[in-house]
Amino acid sequence: MRLRALALVSLFAASAGAAERDEPALKTASRHPMQYYLSLPHGFAPGKKWPVVVVVEAAEKEFRENARRFVKARGDLPFIIVAPIIVTNGNSGRRDPSIYPYSPATWDAIDRAGNCAFDLEGLAQVLADVEKSYGGESKVFLTGFEAGAHLVWAMTFRAPERLRAAAPVAGNYIGRCMDDPTQFSSDPSRKRLPVRGFFGRDDERFGPASAIYGQWKTARDLAAAHGYENVSETIVPGRGHVPLPDEVLAFFASLAK
Repeated sequence: MRLRALALVSLFAASAGAAERDEPALKTASRHPMQYYLSLPHGFAPGKKWPVVVVVEAAEKEFRENARRFVKARGDLPFIIVAPIIVTNGNSGRRDPSIYPYSPATWDAIDRAGNCAFDLEGLAQVLADVEKSYGGESKVFLTGFEAGAHLVWAMTFRAPERLRAAAPVAGNYIGRCMDDPTQFSSDPSRKRLPVRGFFGRDDERFGPASAIYGQWKTARDLAAAHGYENVSETIVPGRGHVPLPDEVLAFFASLAK
């Protein structure tokens, strides 16, 4: 009976691992109320380090779908996908249980702490959990689409030492979570941190011919002014207003070797 029980436990663990690879699993940080979707790569096994890609959703707040699109684009790349359920990507849907899984008590805590503190502290705890439980690398790849880029830029400017690369896609920047000039990091890692903005050439809303493209130029110039020396952009022909998961993951894969 004991052997059978152990076999059942092993089978359950294997099934759970497969589920986390095929469909993002909803998790909650161990010491913070932030929730997130997690997907492990094909071939995942404990006992080694795995690169982590954090994917930040836009103002549409389709958190599960955002995780799914990056899981699909990942293919056989060895990335752990983490899709945090954030609140710095606009106020629409706030406290709506059909959009957010957060309880009224969590929303009260967010209101007290502020959106930026909730996201920055929550993401730090999520990544600590992923490192401890799944062998995620301590430095992560970070991408965000549209309003999701607010958090990408905040992390890039405040904690470059936590990142392997950052890739805002058709990204917003209005200084959110950067209210104080002293929040800009002086860590030496910022100098060579790869930061690449991605845009679809046919993106009429956020692309090179749009007014919002100016937000990218503002963030790019701020990065240069604060010692970031490895900032570039990629304009993707034939692509419109989409998160460009294939192009972003190819960029990260080129740096993960």
